[in-house]
Amino acid sequence: MGLKRDLRIDTMQLRKTWGGVFDEMAIQSMHKLMKQGHITEVKGTIKQGKESVVLNGMCGERVIAIKVYAIEAANFKRMWPYLAEDPRFRNIKPDKRSIITAWAKKEFKNLERATEAGIKCPEPLAVRDNVLVMSFLGDGFVPAPRLTEINPENPQELADKVIRDISVLYKKARIVHGDLSEFNILLWNGEPYIIDFSQSVVADHPNARTFLERDVKNVCRYFKKIGAECNAEEVLEEVMK
Repeated sequence: MGLKRDLRIDTMQLRKTWGGVFDEMAIQSMHKLMKQGHITEVKGTIKQGKESVVLNGMCGERVIAIKVYAIEAANFKRMWPYLAEDPRFRNIKPDKRSIITAWAKKEFKNLERATEAGIKCPEPLAVRDNVLVMSFLGDGFVPAPRLTEINPENPQELADKVIRDISVLYKKARIVHGDLSEFNILLWNGEPYIIDFSQSVVADHPNARTFLERDVKNVCRYFKKIGAECNAEEVLEEVMK
């Protein structure tokens, strides 16, 4: 009885505190994730965008990140090209709920591949409907900064590490990030961590080469701007070997 009562209180608290941010599916999904032991407490907001909100919370003694994908605000036309040709999601229905659920599951699976390949990124912990639970990157409840928020001390060393990660993602994890830039690379304990894998595609996706070229160009543009050597054509050639 005690557990059920606590969970009921948690659900009521979610509606009271986050009802203006979450849809009903997200609240129910978070309640089920709490019941399964993946979330024990929700703390506050890390980032709120048009299509998702990222919160920090607790799973026991561990600080976690909770990403909730908005159903009503999502841009389905933008999402569809990343899903349509992915063999993992060929049978999804073209309705809002199915697409967002697949989008969340897609990021979970992409993070699994990246983690297994040794890429520094959030560790995927659980996913349910439009809610993804990951490890938290930061100290205490303070998130690690994005590259856009700092001036890296060793631009060339950092550039080499990110380029290596692009190559490992493509050759070992067999995925292309698809939206890589200084906005979704964090610097934590002196190391670059890549985030936001929801749009990542498998390496044999029809648009994988186009997305890879865009990632390399974005990354090289940024690192050249802060003083590192980074030739997009040479990097792309090396990655594609």
